[in-house]
Amino acid sequence: MGDGTQEDRKSSPPVPTPDDQDTQVIAPPLPPVPWETPEAFEKTATSPSLWRPPRDVPPPGRTVAGRYTVLDRLGEGGMSIVLAAYDVRLDRRVALKLLNARAGPAQDHSELRMVREAQAMARLNHPHVVAVYDSGALEDGSFFIAMEYVEGQTLRQWHVEKPRSWREVLEVFLAAGRGLAAAHGAGLVHRDFKPDNVLVGQDGRVRVTDFGVARTEALPEGPSLGLPLPLPPGAWDTSLTQPGYVVGTPRYLAPELLKGAPADARSDLFSFCVALYEALCGQPAFAGSTDRERTLARLEGRVAPPPPQLPGWLLRAVLQGLSPQPEQRPASMAVLLKALADDPALRRSVWIRSALAASAGMGLVALAAWGWLGHREPAPDCSQLPRQLEGIWDADVRQRIRQSLEGTGLPYAKATADRAVAALEGYAGTWARMRVEACESPRVEAPRPLGLAVLQEYCLERRRSQLRAVTGLLAGAPDAELVPRAVEAIQALPPLAYCADAQALTAAVPPPEDPQVRAQAEALHAEVDRLETLYEAGKYAQGLALGEQLLPQVEKAAYAPLHARALYHFAQNLEGSGEFKRAEALTREAIPLAAKGQDDALAARAWGHLVLLVSNRQGRHEEAKGLELVTAAAAARTGDVLARAEALNALGMLLNAQEKYGEARDTFERARGLWEQVRGPKHPYVAGFRSNQGIALFLQGRYEEARAQLAEAQALWEEVLGPEHPYLIHALISQGASLWRLGRLPEAAGLLERAQSLIEKVLGPEHPFLSEPLSVLGFVLTDMGRYPEAQQRLAQSLALIEKVMGPESPSVADPLRGLAHLHRVQGASAKALPLLERALSHAQGGTLAEVQFELAQTLWEFETRRPRARELATQAHTYWQRLEHPQSAQSQQWLSSHSLSRGQGE
Repeated sequence: MGDGTQEDRKSSPPVPTPDDQDTQVIAPPLPPVPWETPEAFEKTATSPSLWRPPRDVPPPGRTVAGRYTVLDRLGEGGMSIVLAAYDVRLDRRVALKLLNARAGPAQDHSELRMVREAQAMARLNHPHVVAVYDSGALEDGSFFIAMEYVEGQTLRQWHVEKPRSWREVLEVFLAAGRGLAAAHGAGLVHRDFKPDNVLVGQDGRVRVTDFGVARTEALPEGPSLGLPLPLPPGAWDTSLTQPGYVVGTPRYLAPELLKGAPADARSDLFSFCVALYEALCGQPAFAGSTDRERTLARLEGRVAPPPPQLPGWLLRAVLQGLSPQPEQRPASMAVLLKALADDPALRRSVWIRSALAASAGMGLVALAAWGWLGHREPAPDCSQLPRQLEGIWDADVRQRIRQSLEGTGLPYAKATADRAVAALEGYAGTWARMRVEACESPRVEAPRPLGLAVLQEYCLERRRSQLRAVTGLLAGAPDAELVPRAVEAIQALPPLAYCADAQALTAAVPPPEDPQVRAQAEALHAEVDRLETLYEAGKYAQGLALGEQLLPQVEKAAYAPLHARALYHFAQNLEGSGEFKRAEALTREAIPLAAKGQDDALAARAWGHLVLLVSNRQGRHEEAKGLELVTAAAAARTGDVLARAEALNALGMLLNAQEKYGEARDTFERARGLWEQVRGPKHPYVAGFRSNQGIALFLQGRYEEARAQLAEAQALWEEVLGPEHPYLIHALISQGASLWRLGRLPEAAGLLERAQSLIEKVLGPEHPFLSEPLSVLGFVLTDMGRYPEAQQRLAQSLALIEKVMGPESPSVADPLRGLAHLHRVQGASAKALPLLERALSHAQGGTLAEVQFELAQTLWEFETRRPRARELATQAHTYWQRLEHPQSAQSQQWLSSHSLSRGQGE
């Protein structure tokens, strides 16, 4: 109760009383709390100073205020003590709250707080708020409150009593939230909500208590009692109110209160979400090794990444409540509670039951599943269902696909056609078998729930539409550009296994309930399927044309999941075409729509795509850091293994950009493991994850390991996709760069020239990807003494970056450094200086160190600039040394041999 008294309990049994109906908490001593450190708990709960009884606490057996016989002491907090007592007049047990005699200089203020608490709680009459019966002065003049006695324990004790599922935790917090909402409805702000101020009775009823620091929202706060920093040692670890320091308990306070702003209902909402996050996740909401780090994390809204097993819809609501800006939180407790209670699984269960009940009322129970798909004919013969693939995958379609692929005349076209036909045959065969099983399932002796049958048939119909999009594309006129991507487009089809997984089915986005909207959405879904297939097949120009045509139609449909899908796949085609800025804008549009449509899988993919666009494609690495937490949370939320793997892959790229190479490699490995679970070890994306691991090794300077990993990725891609697939581009470039660093220049040049040729052929001569092999090839050709060719490649790279990404892009640093290096080795250092100064103003991370060292070597040739040269070289050396990069040996050697004056050593 008051000021944290519910957390410190004695184990002595209560004295029996005639009436045990209205009772206050009696509980054993607290066990260690899982979301606190054992040291913090020991310090808080077992300190001798906390348990020394004050002189003025009435002993058991004494009657106070003329009617209350003291039975036992229940607990003690920073400002008050709670006693069990027997009300002689009304024949019931009560809890008496008394001011702690050790309140010291804050005594007068503490008495005022207790008066406010009595007044505040007396105004509330709600089943989830502890009732106040009486208040007044004891014989010694001190103030007391008599309140409902609840047999049970605090919410904190309840949580650690035994393992609790997230649903159990949420149910109890929802009840507490309703009590808090009632207080807000009465115009009261609690200001100290925490698990210790919530009681869970043995009857299961949850009650909020301890309104000692509550205030009426309409009243001014008076002098600021905000948090003075620094807090006393251990303030963040304890769940006690800090007398004399802060109004409320620091670890649960909203950021605005830490700044001294007045409290309102949204401040309580924040405290509620901190407590709920801790209970759900088993960890602090804001991490840090010091009080200052935890405070900054809270002020900046850096919530610790939640565990992956919690549902996304629940975490979204909690994380919104933890926003540092009050206006970004839910508008009220009522709004938050509605979001927390909006379990999609329960909602879909209700939706299915309602639909089936409506069908049953019309005598159409057996046709319920077909109703979702717009059918009204009698249920078909299950054995005839595979015929639904006619025109999608049959002998005629199979022959047309072979003719289309082999008709290109490419040397590897027949092998590609064989692989494509085999993959389509397997997918279509599995679909036909599952469709028959789904039809026959309700007839077996122990059928599964009919609701799952509805969802399974809807899932299979969606897969049929996606298969139609792939075969329709491959069966067109011969197209040499399509051959390298044919197998990948087939392998990108969503797994059919999801249509047999109950968890995946209930987590998937259901069709619209309105029949008219559903019919329109189904037609447009088929077009969006085509848009996705065009991206997977590398037909970006066609994808852009279709996307422009589709977006206005999808917007009119006003169905958020469909709109989000269309935006996302359009953005993918834009990214493939090199239109990174517009792709970013559309991806940002897709994210809130995916959230609105409860599509956690698409949300995870979209956040990952945004990371890719901002960091890897546009070089805005610092900005991308702000996307790390939310992308990790989105990946954790989704139950879709493939979506999680894609989001993790994007995070790995971001970690590479942040120079966290070990973490990046681990993240890529996790993504690869997840992908292999569903797709197997021979999927193109498995090679992609290996390639990204190789890039992380390259950035660490582990060039031979990087080359081996990248060669393995290249071999897998060539085996599965053929020798001219665009996926090979990055493996070829990174391998070439590794070989250059290893001094194997002819091999490096060969791979980089192959990458350049592949990009120009498949993606076009002005694609942004072309800048990277051109830059690296410029360095290689310089080292080989082929200066005119090096000049041409580097200038081409710089012009391309300036045209596509702008002259201020961080990507300009590499070709600028290459041109400067070329001038320096040819004895024209004066020409190199302006190029390096410009590169210095744009470079980031490892590129910045390279530019610094190149500039240092160039400046050294000008005697008056040698102090700056040594300064720049030292900065580069410090950077490489911190990363344990092999380049640090070269910079160390240079610094040792280039002193500022004769005789000056390192």
